[in-house]
Amino acid sequence: MMIYKYSLSFCMLLISVLAMGQTTDLDSIPASFDRYRTAQLQEKLFVHTDRTSYLAGEIAWFKIYDVDASFHKPMGVSAVAYVEILDRENKAVVQAKVKLQDGKGKGSLYLPVSLSSGGYRLRAYTRWMKNFSPEFFFEESINIINTLKEPDAILVAKELQYDVQFFPEGGNLVDGLTSKVGFRATDHSGNGVNFNGVILDEDNTVIAEFKPTKFGIGNFSFTPMKGVKYHAVLNLPAGRVLKENLPERFDQGVVMALNEVQNQIKVTVKSTAGVAGSVYLFVHSRNRVEYAGKGTLIDGLFTLEISKDRLKDGISHFTLFDVQGRPVCERLYFNDLPGNSLLVNASPDQQEYGLRKPVVVDISSATADLKPIAADLSISVYRADSLQMDPAVSVDIVNYLLLGSELAGTIEQPEYYFSGSVADRAVALDNLMLTHGWSRFKWDLVFKPFVPVYAPELEYHVITRKLVAADTKAPAVGVDVDFAIAGSRVQFYNGQSDANGMVNFYTKDLYGPHVAVLQTNSSSDSLYDFDLLSPFSDRFSSRSLPALRLPSELNHTLLVNSINMQALNMYHKKELNQMTALNLDSVSFFGKPGEYYLLDNYVRFPTIDEVLKEYVLAVGVRHRNGKPVMQVYSGVQNEGFFEERPLVLFDGVPVVNTDKIFNYDPLKVRSIEVVAKKYFYGPAIYGGIIKFNTYKNNMDNLELDPGSVVLDYEGLQLNREFYSPKYDAGVSHRLPDFRSLLYWSPDVSTDIRGKGTLNFYTSDRPGVYMGVIEGLGLNGIPGKKVFKFEVK
Repeated sequence: MMIYKYSLSFCMLLISVLAMGQTTDLDSIPASFDRYRTAQLQEKLFVHTDRTSYLAGEIAWFKIYDVDASFHKPMGVSAVAYVEILDRENKAVVQAKVKLQDGKGKGSLYLPVSLSSGGYRLRAYTRWMKNFSPEFFFEESINIINTLKEPDAILVAKELQYDVQFFPEGGNLVDGLTSKVGFRATDHSGNGVNFNGVILDEDNTVIAEFKPTKFGIGNFSFTPMKGVKYHAVLNLPAGRVLKENLPERFDQGVVMALNEVQNQIKVTVKSTAGVAGSVYLFVHSRNRVEYAGKGTLIDGLFTLEISKDRLKDGISHFTLFDVQGRPVCERLYFNDLPGNSLLVNASPDQQEYGLRKPVVVDISSATADLKPIAADLSISVYRADSLQMDPAVSVDIVNYLLLGSELAGTIEQPEYYFSGSVADRAVALDNLMLTHGWSRFKWDLVFKPFVPVYAPELEYHVITRKLVAADTKAPAVGVDVDFAIAGSRVQFYNGQSDANGMVNFYTKDLYGPHVAVLQTNSSSDSLYDFDLLSPFSDRFSSRSLPALRLPSELNHTLLVNSINMQALNMYHKKELNQMTALNLDSVSFFGKPGEYYLLDNYVRFPTIDEVLKEYVLAVGVRHRNGKPVMQVYSGVQNEGFFEERPLVLFDGVPVVNTDKIFNYDPLKVRSIEVVAKKYFYGPAIYGGIIKFNTYKNNMDNLELDPGSVVLDYEGLQLNREFYSPKYDAGVSHRLPDFRSLLYWSPDVSTDIRGKGTLNFYTSDRPGVYMGVIEGLGLNGIPGKKVFKFEVK
């Protein structure tokens, strides 16, 4: 089966949407744009992974760079990033919540041995980014190979499938007006294909010939004539022939063309006889205005030249509005400035090393004019076997921030657009701008109020639950809900359900796996059902995922790598699973309690009632309806006890029905803390706080309240320490060292002189090793460097 489709640029969609009566004052466009970019703050994530191919059972390491979309400087807004590995069906096989601080984060993912061999997608995003298209989540294709498991059967189509798209420059094909038409042809894997094509009229006369320059992408010039029908014929690989009609065209309208003339960008606007009046050209790059001004169509023509020096590096967006303020043409342009990359250099002290020998790498960073600058970097040093993707053609921080993060769809070999001659890059980049349509920016949203669904996680990880009535399943509104984890460190959070039954808990320093208790903070008999809402996105990009193809000559390499991986996991299991100690605040949310009672310092009474009455003076026990209840004394003479019920915590978990505590064995309780003052916490007001602490800090068999839900919850990821032995520090030489990943560090930096140094040791595996270092200068400019050395 052969698949094809036509894609007009985004502006045609806008015309159909905005033509229904919506007009905009031309002078209001910059103001509307400014409101839009202020409200819809854009952030980008880039993830540097240690490699591109892994064996099931290995650990994938990564560093996250969180930057603002305008200047590519660390953003520092979101406190959490969500990282996933997706299979071909967009099912998450590994997930992690990663702490972000000052615009960066780091982590690792263990790849289970249950995974099947295949191509996977690693993606990352923040809660705030979920308000926008998943096309602009960070994504990178990785390969995972399971040498211990038979590969899953892959259904292969009997015929190759091809996707052919045409993109008129500016968005319109208009009779009598010449337009440049971009085209892109890809196979079922999303890779470009070579072909020869022609444009024929209804008499089969050749009007134009075309073929791609690279990756199935190219362009041709075309002037449609009124009343004439046209079609395209493509001669594809293996003798396949595809015949298709060209995109829809109009008998009247406007076309726009961009041409680079020396250091100027010439904008040419042409219209048919029936279209006249003022036009408005608006140019922006990364949410920054580059140009805005009016022009007039005279005899159907308007031209303007803009200096390239006026534009920022990377992609600029040229949008043409008609006299009614409707966008009628749009075009992307890539400004390939020579200074758009941080100059990073990494030099090993030797080119050849022996086994288990020290390696010293000197690092430097500078601006394009060779001025030293401090930089935040990450580095991976690994054995360069045939399993790994060539870093010269893979996604890196330079091509992603300037190119990939601005375009929807897959960019084949993005590094190609940043290498080679200036002339070749210019042709390739222009064709890419023609054929990748519009980017993260949509004009139909500019003139509308922005109402985000997801607030950013500014400081804490947000856990969201939906509360519904157990009988009617209707959203429960205005109900106080508690979320708590038993332990010596208090992790108690509360919230109140909104009109949709949603409750948000703003957790602080919630790391690692926990058993959590979820319950309503009410003594009524009402029953509710809790629905855990995953913080991970359930929307996915349209990017294709290349199939995993392993040539037979890799069998030996895979066998050796598999044996070495298993030996490493066997002999160094402890080192590979060493977690960095957390330096967390152990003080409870209420601070230091006013009163603290270590019960071993007192006579041990047989009941909790007697314990409280005999020496916990700030707590009074009263009987209501024949049941004992606790109240906290205000400490103010003549005011007595607080009218509000106290917050009673048992190993950090709130207990509403305190009957269970009065029936509890006091010999299991180690201490009691009391806050004898009115306390405001979240939406609740408490008449003091009473906290019981058992010796085991796990509630020690205290019965939970009816309706409580106990669930497993994975908090933020704990930081795993990268295992890098130092053989001059007493490391055993008797254990084998078959590491192929010699070194990984997400925390490499250079000082204000642009200098830095790192050290590591080689392993027992000879071969050629590759180092990849990338990151950001303090000016927000990205850079990358690849170096090699050999181990014998």
